[in-house]
Amino acid sequence: MAKELIVAIQIAKPDRAKALTGLTKHLKGVNLLQWPSNHAEKGAMSVKTIPDIIMIDDSPETGDLFTRLKTIKSHFPQVTLFVVSDSKDHQHIIAAMKAGASEFLVEPVLEEILHNAIDEVRAKLANAGRLAQGRIYSFISAKGGVGSTVLAVNTAAALSIDKKTAVALVDMSFQSGDASVLLDIVPQNTIMDICANMHRLDVSLLRGVMSGHSTGINFLSAPLNPEDSEDINSEHIASILNLTRKLYDHVVLDCGAMHINDCSVEAFKHSDKVFVVTDMSVPSIRNTVRLCKLIRKFGISLEKIEIIINRFIKGGALSLAEVEKNFDKPVYWLIPNDFSDIVSSINRGVPLIKLSPGSPFSKNVVEFIKKIQGILDDPDFRGVRGTFGKVI
Repeated sequence: MAKELIVAIQIAKPDRAKALTGLTKHLKGVNLLQWPSNHAEKGAMSVKTIPDIIMIDDSPETGDLFTRLKTIKSHFPQVTLFVVSDSKDHQHIIAAMKAGASEFLVEPVLEEILHNAIDEVRAKLANAGRLAQGRIYSFISAKGGVGSTVLAVNTAAALSIDKKTAVALVDMSFQSGDASVLLDIVPQNTIMDICANMHRLDVSLLRGVMSGHSTGINFLSAPLNPEDSEDINSEHIASILNLTRKLYDHVVLDCGAMHINDCSVEAFKHSDKVFVVTDMSVPSIRNTVRLCKLIRKFGISLEKIEIIINRFIKGGALSLAEVEKNFDKPVYWLIPNDFSDIVSSINRGVPLIKLSPGSPFSKNVVEFIKKIQGILDDPDFRGVRGTFGKVI
């Protein structure tokens, strides 16, 4: 299944072609092709790759638009056609749509309109099984203060280091909403703006509500007022995640601490992995056992649940072997104690992966995302090595 959306730009006017290329080339998950004039009209045998979208311009020198549209559509029946024109005549636009155009973009083409149109195609292809959907990772802590929000935020930021990868971070800790603090974002919109307009949820609404961040992630904020979370239900979460995973390669959910409701259960059902974050203290270990059992009672499989130990110190009062005896499966990942660096990043509102890429925590998170993507050099490595570099 394809991971990239292939967009072919066949524009005769140089200035128009340059403008559209500039608006499109930085889109994540898009492979941009430049086609010469009338290339699409020659048919599939003349191209190396069948695109998902073909953009053509409404220009007299390239021939009659309606004839061209019908010809291209006959050669590429599954391709979505965008027409770029300086005409605002309604009859002309309707005729173009009848001839096979799915989008009619009037110059000057606005970036937001073009991006939303492309993302609508992406969502349709993902829904039809022609484009790969993103993976969803939920983070929930076994006890307050063990660092699940810090890990969720930095995981999202680390996944976004690859500029071609689209990453969304959703704050589902509706009572606290700490993720926005760690990102130093004062959101203009929140998940409540979607829930209040669920009847018109589409790419445009979702993109309009999410906040951009310098790390490259798109952030969906928790409600500004904790009491508003009572108006969010599991159907809202299901609809939001169904659309979000069609637009992003990775979706990271910060589900807060030791609190499960209908919304978090729905999030877990949609997740590829549910990471339970804990530490080596006795209360945390006890809560981890209880939380994992509770999650499983809601029908979440054991294979989906993974345990992460934060602030791991080799040679502590409790050994890892002693701790693991309490769990139904081995610990998935260990995160070294990097408390001072973490506190500094929280106070500055900058994810540590960006503030200090060379810190022990940041290096660990980079290895962690390799683990969840299945590209770690040593599949048995769990984040920390023992004596003589042996895997713990």
